[in-house]
Amino acid sequence: MPAYIATLTSKGQMTLPAEVRRALNLEAGDEIEIYTDHLGEFRLRPLTSGPLDFLQGVPPKKPRADLATDDEGIAVAVASRNTRPLARKAAE
Repeated sequence: MPAYIATLTSKGQMTLPAEVRRALNLEAGDEIEIYTDHLGEFRLRPLTSGPLDFLQGVPPKKPRADLATDDEGIAVAVASRNTRPLARKAAE
């Protein structure tokens, strides 16, 4: 894949080359997420355009209010999974 160059303005803004905008299906006003991968390299991905556009209008799942963190949610799921076989054996 070819490399593309974008130049920063004095305000820290840049213009993505037209080839990149076309490849990512970006239009004016679209948002782009910039993140670091597991190697510490910067990556970007479109947030408002792309192959999942058909999901627009689908309401997101509501987070469970009783779980403050992902760790608590995982602990609840593991605990319920671990107790099911015990409950089944106790019923027999």
